Amino acid sequence: MKKIQIFVCSAIVAFSSFAASCNGGGSSSSVSLKSSVDTLSYAYGVSLAEQGLEQYLVQLGVLTDTTQLKMSYNGRISAETDKTKKEALEKEYKTKLDSAVKANGKNITAFISGLKEGIAANSEKTPYINGITVGNQIAKQMLPNLENQAFGPGSKDKLNKDLILSAIVGFLKKEKPVIANSSELLQQKMAVLQEQAKAKKDEEMKKQFGSAIAAGEKFLAENKTKEGVVTTASGLQYKVITNGTGAKPKATDRVKVNYVGKLIDGTVFDSSKEPVTFGVNQVIKGWTEVLQLMPVGSKWTVFVPYQLGYGSQDMGKIKPFSTLIFEVELLAIDNSAPAAAGAPQQ
Repeated sequence: MKKIQIFVCSAIVAFSSFAASCNGGGSSSSVSLKSSVDTLSYAYGVSLAEQGLEQYLVQLGVLTDTTQLKMSYNGRISAETDKTKKEALEKEYKTKLDSAVKANGKNITAFISGLKEGIAANSEKTPYINGITVGNQIAKQMLPNLENQAFGPGSKDKLNKDLILSAIVGFLKKEKPVIANSSELLQQKMAVLQEQAKAKKDEEMKKQFGSAIAAGEKFLAENKTKEGVVTTASGLQYKVITNGTGAKPKATDRVKVNYVGKLIDGTVFDSSKEPVTFGVNQVIKGWTEVLQLMPVGSKWTVFVPYQLGYGSQDMGKIKPFSTLIFEVELLAIDNSAPAAAGAPQQ
């Protein structure tokens, strides 16, 4: 017999004892199965509910997972050796558990009410149910994602739901929008907000990584006074080890190079190991600048301020606002070769 495929989002509640305790419907003892169709119907409902419905409601935020809550606190309580703190944790757990049980009861009752309305809806009622579904998708998924993009993760800034609703309703009613070129305007506004959010985050991170910034600035200030070191207008520094006689790449060229990357304390964080090919304008700003100054056949040591490197990005071994040192050997301009991964990408 072919296994019935089911989807959690269309599931029927058959929690029986759980639903009954929440006043969401009759208990299993009140169920009367008078025919084979009745039996099939009830069995299907149980099957739907048993295959992940409770976990799905936890994911939706309808239910709090009290089992997970218990496991979390049991571990903390068992590990605590101080009697007073242990008692405080036990009290805290009981309070949270009681609160979760009450909230679960209230939420499951509301869920069952909506579920009954949705499953019993006729064709006239279907658009209303669909409206609830779409509204929930906007509020729970689409809107949080947009706010994360606009304001940055964890920001308290929120978009105006009433104005979003007004715009949607106006569109559906064929009303003339208050603003023209809304898609273009949205992209522009999002770009501005994202830039503001990034600038705000960078300022906060600069405080956190102030010591790394200071160390990099000190290193570059001392390094620029050393023999053979050249400092460009951007703040990039380089020292010629070997100067080639070939052509200098353009920003649109692909180049083949060998390189080794180090932090200012000498830690090697990356190495090509073998020649790699990439676009001059596809790497960090410091590389894009210096490659256009190097004749083919050159080998230079390049000192990259964080502004021309990875900035506030955390790249694992390369922490935010790190000044970087590269030994770069420019082997060839090779526009026929495909770009390869491995170079210091933007």
